Amino acid sequence: MGQNTFQKIHEIIEKSNLSNEEKRDFTELFAQTKESALRPVLTLLTNDPIWIEKLYKNYRAKKDAMVTGNMEAWKDAITKEKEELELV
Repeated sequence: MGQNTFQKIHEIIEKSNLSNEEKRDFTELFAQTKESALRPVLTLLTNDPIWIEKLYKNYRAKKDAMVTGNMEAWKDAITKEKEELELV
């Protein structure tokens, strides 16, 4: 039996330049995501691994904004993510 989508994403993240802590943090995010939602993420990361760092930075910006309650930072993170995804 082959690997599931999450396991494949995990492998790609593990090979990235993120720190060990960042890899764990990012992998945990995907561990809670449904298989159907992971497939397009896997395709994106497989086609261009640079997205690992882009998506992680955006995830951290949104997470930090939520923790601090800074809605301007949240909106900025969403806007940046939308702009990057429109370039795909």
